[in-house]
Amino acid sequence: MTKQNMEKQTDSTLKDCEKYELAITNFVLGEKMNIPEAELFNHLAKCKSCQGDFRNWRVTHAMMCAKEYDSRPEIKEKNEAFIKNLVYGEPAKAGKPVSSQSLPGNRIPINAKWEIKSAAERIYLCLKENGKTPIPVLRKKTELFDFPFYEALGALADQGRAILHKDKTTYSAEAR
Repeated sequence: MTKQNMEKQTDSTLKDCEKYELAITNFVLGEKMNIPEAELFNHLAKCKSCQGDFRNWRVTHAMMCAKEYDSRPEIKEKNEAFIKNLVYGEPAKAGKPVSSQSLPGNRIPINAKWEIKSAAERIYLCLKENGKTPIPVLRKKTELFDFPFYEALGALADQGRAILHKDKTTYSAEAR
C-alpha cells in the first residue's frame, strides 16, 4: 500500500469516527444517542482511536462524579472522621474538622504505635533466644529498620524488659 493510499484510508477512518464522537459522549453521560447503541459498540470493537476516546470519557465522567460526591458537606465530615479514627485510633466527632491544632500534642499515630509494639516483641523474643546480643547483630537478626528498631529497644528498656550494656566500644542488649 502506498503512502498516499494509507493517508486516504486514515482520513476516511477519521471522518467515519466523527459521527461516533458525540455518541460516545452521550453514552457515557447516559443521554440519548444519535445512533443505535449496537452500531456504536460494533464501531468500538474495531476502532482503537474511539476505544481510547471512550476510556478517556469514562474516566473523566467518573472523576467528575467522585469530585461532586466528595464535595458534599456530610461526606466531607464522614471522610474526615474516618481518617482521624484510622490515623489516631480514636473516634472522631462529626462536625469537627481535623486540623493540626485539634490533635493532642506529641501523639504517635496508631500505625506507628503498632509498628513499635510489634518490633519490641520481635526484639524481645530474639533476646530471649540468643541472650546478650550486640545491637548491630540484634538489628540484623530482627531485620528491622532504624525506625522502629531503636524506638522499640528504648521502650523495652523503659519497661524493664531489656537491659542495655556498653562494653568499651560495643553496645549490647539482653532480655530480663
